[in-house]
Amino acid sequence: MGYKRKHYFINKVFQSEFILKFCGLVIIGSAVFGIILYLFSKHTLTTSFENSRLVIKSTADYLFPGLLFGGLIVAIFTAMAASVVVMLMTHRIAGPMYRFEKYINEIGSGRLYSDLKIRKKDQFQNMAGSLNKMTQDLKLGLVEVNEVSEKLDKLIGQLSDSSSREILLKEDIKRIVSELKKDKQNLSRALGYFKIK
Repeated sequence: MGYKRKHYFINKVFQSEFILKFCGLVIIGSAVFGIILYLFSKHTLTTSFENSRLVIKSTADYLFPGLLFGGLIVAIFTAMAASVVVMLMTHRIAGPMYRFEKYINEIGSGRLYSDLKIRKKDQFQNMAGSLNKMTQDLKLGLVEVNEVSEKLDKLIGQLSDSSSREILLKEDIKRIVSELKKDKQNLSRALGYFKIK
């Protein structure tokens, strides 16, 4: 079952910067459109009636006030709508990144018991699955190391109990040495999973 996030600004710097850049693109796009339209209409004439008089002027001069006012309003409303959309989009990125950071810190401090959960509609579902698989593999490797360690503790306990009570028989020594070698191989194999160089 998914959970709902209460805050839409998770990483304020990242999300704010993304929104500002996107709004900047919207404003620049609106300005470029207005300039291109103005330049293309500069060489044509338009007639209109102003105060009961016939006025002839360049189409660019006639369109300029409408372009300026209309372009400004369209840019503002588009930037506002884009801000909401971008905030929701970045929320689906910033949220999982926040969870990844917390999860990686947990793994780094040795806590391998939790699974990484992100909302179903968030981005990076594959990465969350890969991190969970990595944690599961680490758990399996460490469980094997713990099992071998417990066996070694038992063998050492048997060896110290036997040596303090009586003289060990050759068969007991061979059996214990054989088990120690086997457990040492299992431990080496389990530790071989972890690459540190």
